[in-house]
Amino acid sequence: MKKRKKLNHGKKDWGLLKKIGLVVLFLVVICGISYGAVMFIRGLNEEIVKSQLNDEDWLAENVKISKNASLGKNIYSVSRPSEVEIFDMVYQEVIQDKLDVLLEEEYSFENPLMIYNPYGTNTLGLNVYFSTDEVAEVRYTIHVNDKDIEDFSRTLSNGEKDNVTKNHAYQIIGLIAGEKNEVTLELLDADGEEIATKEFTVDLRNVKVNGQKKLKVKDGDSKEELANGLYSMLGNDSDDQDYLALYDNDGILRMETEIIGYRAHCILFKDDKMYYSISQTRIAEVNPLGQVTEIYRTGHYQLHHDYTFDDDGNLIVLANNTKKDTEEDCIIKIDLDTKAVTEVIDFEDMFQSYVGTCELDTTGSRDEGEDGLDWLHINSIVWLDGDVLLSSRETSSIIRVNDIEEDPELVYILSNDKFWKDTEFSDYVYEQKGDFKIHAGQHSLNYEETDEEGVYYITFFDNNYGKSASQPDFDYSTVGIDNHNSFKGDKSYYYVYKVDENEEAFELVDSFDVTYSGIVSSVQPMDNGNVVIDSGTAGVFAEYDEDHNLIRQFTAKLNKYMVYRVFKYTFNDFWFE
Repeated sequence: MKKRKKLNHGKKDWGLLKKIGLVVLFLVVICGISYGAVMFIRGLNEEIVKSQLNDEDWLAENVKISKNASLGKNIYSVSRPSEVEIFDMVYQEVIQDKLDVLLEEEYSFENPLMIYNPYGTNTLGLNVYFSTDEVAEVRYTIHVNDKDIEDFSRTLSNGEKDNVTKNHAYQIIGLIAGEKNEVTLELLDADGEEIATKEFTVDLRNVKVNGQKKLKVKDGDSKEELANGLYSMLGNDSDDQDYLALYDNDGILRMETEIIGYRAHCILFKDDKMYYSISQTRIAEVNPLGQVTEIYRTGHYQLHHDYTFDDDGNLIVLANNTKKDTEEDCIIKIDLDTKAVTEVIDFEDMFQSYVGTCELDTTGSRDEGEDGLDWLHINSIVWLDGDVLLSSRETSSIIRVNDIEEDPELVYILSNDKFWKDTEFSDYVYEQKGDFKIHAGQHSLNYEETDEEGVYYITFFDNNYGKSASQPDFDYSTVGIDNHNSFKGDKSYYYVYKVDENEEAFELVDSFDVTYSGIVSSVQPMDNGNVVIDSGTAGVFAEYDEDHNLIRQFTAKLNKYMVYRVFKYTFNDFWFE
């Protein structure tokens, strides 16, 4: 009888498999150990690098200031490891120590010490140091070989003339990236007469910037002069690098500073220092030479949208309290001397009954990326000797609260009474005098007092945007607001309200149409009667004369989806005379 060969129908050779399994297990263990070792070493290296970045000796050894022939004759520049953060006080102190060593030598007007962007806060800046035997001022002019770019001239500010006009230290603002910049320095006597001149070249052809070198410009019908100053583009949202950019009246980029993230919401000036936010948790103090002289942190709060100074020179900041479930509803104070952070007010306490009627936005389209209930969304603050005016985007309301630090008192709400109907706050809504479209989603409050007690003007950007994520059932069309898209709408407005606290009323006394922007935007009345207006989601800002005629409009190429705000500053008594 033939023996039949048994077939292993699905039967495994377990001996072989065990061997293979052991080999695989061994490899997995080895790989796991290797991966763990790699991650451990990587983490250790990161910790070492992190500690080095805060180690003064390591920074002193690895950060260099040396002549850079590619920039021009006798021009120095700073080299530093890419991981070094410029907004770090240890780094700033190391740079200053190295500069102090260089400044131990004597420099004349004819042979000054010139250092390109020494502190890292101005990609288009050159610092110049020298001494003179007599009191003098300095004027400079920047010229590039481009017929479409006008020369840029300024007289430099030199602090208190009686003390320091023989020891000159300046930051030259206005160099142009991608160009050979021909610079002329003029030394002037007390009568403004020229004593001497010096010409040199700063070659920035290899320097890259984040912002556009030249904005699209369109002239309007007005023949009025543009106000003096530089337009500050405060947040052209980007996936790559956040930055603050300054443009001249021709739309030419004249200064740029990279920041850590988020955006610089505004620039404040105090005691020869400039202040602007560099992240959601930090505000930088910078001197005219570009040196970061202090960093102020917000603790467990995150700043958003606006900040100002109180009467004692403390920073007053709109903030999120990250330890609670609501957001954009607090105000904090930062003491410039002690750096102490204190909460001034939490509006959730004042409006508790209303907050209970609001819904959490779960659409995932949040513009700030936080997770809390955004029921108020304060986006602008005006400080009035202990009282505040606030713009609440989410409730389309302008709110006044008095004695905010000691005994907060809600004074009024400017809105359509339908917004606050059936709430305990309906009695605080002032009477709307006259037939006009109510504001909605407004930004950027400006205050102007009158001679009459309790009567004043509030100027702002009326976004004309009707959407409240926390009150999704409210129908804005019932109050004449049909726009509900952040980026597409018919028009926004420049608005001026006259507020009369005596009569508990407000009325629209001035307005004109501007390019639509549903969310971000700004309005800034200028001293000469002009007004600068930014329609953020359109990437358009413009300057108008006092009769609301367009003088000049600027259009920026959007990095992502908006130009947050644009304010114009003269920088007089800071960089310029």
